[in-house]
Amino acid sequence: MSQPRKETIECPHCHKEGVFEYWALVNVDLAPELREKVFSDELFMYHCPHCGEVMGIAAGTIYLDIRHKFVLFFEFNKPDGYDYAPMELPGTLDMYKGYTLRAVFGLQRFKEKIVILERGLDDVVIERQKYMISHISKPEIARKGYELFFEKKEEPDGEFPCGKIFFSYNDEEKQQTIELGLAMDNYYEHSLACKLDPRMKAKGCMCVDDGWMARQMMRE
Repeated sequence: MSQPRKETIECPHCHKEGVFEYWALVNVDLAPELREKVFSDELFMYHCPHCGEVMGIAAGTIYLDIRHKFVLFFEFNKPDGYDYAPMELPGTLDMYKGYTLRAVFGLQRFKEKIVILERGLDDVVIERQKYMISHISKPEIARKGYELFFEKKEEPDGEFPCGKIFFSYNDEEKQQTIELGLAMDNYYEHSLACKLDPRMKAKGCMCVDDGWMARQMMRE
């Protein structure tokens, strides 16, 4: 179950000690309010009881969603020289066979991964779709070093019988967020491509992000 550990923190502003509640495990089925704390960043914020200063704490967590059958092993920073090998997991996780298991680095990617898997989408398909948009359809995204993120999926309507899927990226030159919308048919085309391509198999607990997809695309 979700239980916080209490860690003593020294405030860098007033240098007095306080207690930070560190959530090593977040089970959103038992404590759904913790999902909102992830998306508001509050789960990773320390509020100094002495001077009122608020600061972020780079504390990773395990995020468990039983309803949608996924487990995310989240850390703020990707290790130097990360090789994208599957994570070695303890035997206690055998009960989660059939779940999507992922290592995730970076808070925005963590939030994105939650939304993707809550929507019942395949994150490998999404990463392939993002890769093709960034490098083929709109290569200026990759050329300028921008990162594309999944935003949302819309329900079918008269114009788009299969619905629409949206991505966005932060254009630093224009200083605005650019949103890209595509028919869901595009997602299904990438889904078929992933089924036919043995490079698109993410076995075990993998980190499936733009770096992983780039490595897989370069394989023969």
